[in-house]
Amino acid sequence: MITGHLATALVAKRAAPAMPWWLLAVAAMLIDIAMFTLVGLGVEQMVPNPEASGPTLATTVVEMTYSHDLIPQVFWIGVSGALAYLVTRNRQFTLIAMMLTGAHWLGDLVAGYGHFVFGPESHALGTDWYHLNLPAALGFEAALGVACVYWFTRGHSFSLGVQVALYGVFGLLPFAFLII
Repeated sequence: MITGHLATALVAKRAAPAMPWWLLAVAAMLIDIAMFTLVGLGVEQMVPNPEASGPTLATTVVEMTYSHDLIPQVFWIGVSGALAYLVTRNRQFTLIAMMLTGAHWLGDLVAGYGHFVFGPESHALGTDWYHLNLPAALGFEAALGVACVYWFTRGHSFSLGVQVALYGVFGLLPFAFLII
């Protein structure tokens, strides 16, 4: 849900225009940044299944215990808040960063890989739509993106080109994952 997570930063920017874009993006993507780091270190796993056919996203074998399971979210939300506070010393920005990180996890529950309380042996959480219904997952992500773009642009005088670009990126780009 890459574009869906980034789209939530648009809503946050509307709520706190002075908050730096980079901080919004990091907060919205923090648990994916953690996951890719942990995959690179060999702690977590995200590899294509060579025996499966279809879009790679739907056939990927994932194990994301430390970045995406429920219990570690307390840590990641805390890291997000601590980073925002250290950078800005602004309590509102701290809360917004923490909410963006929490929203990431909630969005993944609706349209992402399956998550657990803590590890594959614990209780399963979420829809696991990336494996079970990729078009529904990407449709949810696109709808979330369009809603966030609408919220961000309403009442502002963005040019037609900017609006088309934003709606294209957040409303259409997710469907590219049906191909790759």
